[in-house]
Amino acid sequence: MQRSKMEPEGLNVKMAEVRAMCDAKGFSADPERIWEMLALIHTEVSEATDCYKKGQPLKAVGEELIDAIIRILHLLSALGLDAEAIYRHKMAVNWERPYKYNTVRGG
Repeated sequence: MQRSKMEPEGLNVKMAEVRAMCDAKGFSADPERIWEMLALIHTEVSEATDCYKKGQPLKAVGEELIDAIIRILHLLSALGLDAEAIYRHKMAVNWERPYKYNTVRGG
């Protein structure tokens, strides 16, 4: 099925694309390597932080953040989770939370 240019891709479509690329490039989705996948997500966020602190162009920061998203989608795929359903659920939960929830000012 072809997608129109106006139809947005859902997270599960992106997750399948990431999984195909990761499989083709030899990145493991072995459940025994979940700890490593989590650590690699942290690494990408740390790299984004480092780029920002060093005053690198925001595009470089964005690329590191996208790397983190790619790693997160790969992990969700390895766990056999429905990224779209989890996203929708968490957004619904977060919309019900108070202003600045989980912060010193928000409680």
